[in-house]
Amino acid sequence: MFLDRDGVLNVDLGYTYKPSDLKLVPGMIDGLKLLAAAGFKLVVITNQSGIARGMFTLEHVHAFNAKLIQEIRSHIPGFSFDAIMICPHHPKGSVEPFAIECDCRKPGIKLLTDASAQLNLDLETSWLVGDKDSDVDCAVNANMKGIQVTHGGKQYTQSKRAFALVPTLKEAAEIILKH
Repeated sequence: MFLDRDGVLNVDLGYTYKPSDLKLVPGMIDGLKLLAAAGFKLVVITNQSGIARGMFTLEHVHAFNAKLIQEIRSHIPGFSFDAIMICPHHPKGSVEPFAIECDCRKPGIKLLTDASAQLNLDLETSWLVGDKDSDVDCAVNANMKGIQVTHGGKQYTQSKRAFALVPTLKEAAEIILKH
């Protein structure tokens, strides 16, 4: 089970990296509870092009992720993700060595294949929940099902390739559990 970060777990403010800006997406905690109770391995995959663009550092992203996990644990004691995979690249970036074209930036699938190898996951039976059409395209590129959430902050173009369009992770989890 793969989850985009910004717009699915935390409200997407656009280049969200400051722990003080952390705001959980409504319905996210309920969705995580459902998925964790069902025994899914939970992997966060996130494009963080602000690193390549010089807006923030990888250390900022790690600090934000730590705050996110701390906040989730205040609702789900002992919770942790099985992995958090970060793409710091962007071809129009200004910070070396991150200013490159890569295979890990969604809709590329390298974050998925790396996590799959590390955690022994079957991509064809996995799901990806994201808020952008590039997240859904990533899922489709990996022969997975992709669900797009629509109420995570910024509003993005709705994917025509999504298995489903839902308001939050809670509704996505309910669909996943039915299939």
